[in-house]
Amino acid sequence: MNKPTMGIVGLGPVGSILVAHLAKGGVNVVLEDIAKDLLVKIKKDGLRVSGIRELSAQFEKVASSMAELAEFKPDIIFVATKACFLKSVLADLKPIYAPKMRIVSFQNGLDNERLIAETLGIDAAYRVVINYAGNMVSPSEVRMNWFQPPNYVGAYRKGLYTTDETTKYIADMMTSCWLTTEEASNIKKHVWEKTIMNSALCSVCALTGQTMKEAMKFEFSRDLAVRVLEEGLAVAKADGYEFGEDALEKFTGYLEKGEAHKPSMLVDVENKRVTEVDFLSGAIVGYGERYGIPTSVNGVLTELLKSLENK
Repeated sequence: MNKPTMGIVGLGPVGSILVAHLAKGGVNVVLEDIAKDLLVKIKKDGLRVSGIRELSAQFEKVASSMAELAEFKPDIIFVATKACFLKSVLADLKPIYAPKMRIVSFQNGLDNERLIAETLGIDAAYRVVINYAGNMVSPSEVRMNWFQPPNYVGAYRKGLYTTDETTKYIADMMTSCWLTTEEASNIKKHVWEKTIMNSALCSVCALTGQTMKEAMKFEFSRDLAVRVLEEGLAVAKADGYEFGEDALEKFTGYLEKGEAHKPSMLVDVENKRVTEVDFLSGAIVGYGERYGIPTSVNGVLTELLKSLENK
């Protein structure tokens, strides 16, 4: 594949970390976000990454709408918004979609790639499972709090999971830009793993105001998180994805390594924004209903968060 133009939609922490690394690595990137003031600031001052990684990058190509992004003729578009905005992003993307474009969900949640393929009526959509996190310090600085490599990338083609030349290109490109990424022929297994663990702490922390570390140290919130894991693992197994007999122990151990970090869902609740719960705990509930698996804890957490959003 010749050197393509990469469009990055959404400049929250995940998208900002991505574009800064790609630009620093010499990738031809175009930034798209609906916040025009943010784009002006970034075009003037660039983006700086601090924390576990220190780098800065400048940008010339910015767009405040999908129509403007289309003028740069992007070959691959990474959708790095919150999953809860995916439907509205796709509604804006559909009129400018061209047959050779590759659309990548660079998000949390279950079945984003399926939603992309079905909404756009295309044979293939792509998915990256992201294993880094951060928070915005200012409009032009993002702090990268942790990265547990690798990230994973896979393709969803005609209803099946696979890899192809695009997944290879993305994996090689991101790895060369210090975001180690591997191809995964069945990316959905990694999606399930990330979704289950995100659901366990994102929902609990968002409702209790605790950091990840605090939630896993306090007996009652830790118990809730473990029960979310149990339900998620049971539903994933019914969907054909098993993680071994010691999966609960391994997943719990992973969560116990969490730092004093606020999950993005807690930040959304604090700022009275819509959350991704429908793509996390809510998605586990939906799959549970499909397979007849009880998911009462995920269900209650989802309903409580939806109630907060309604407020």
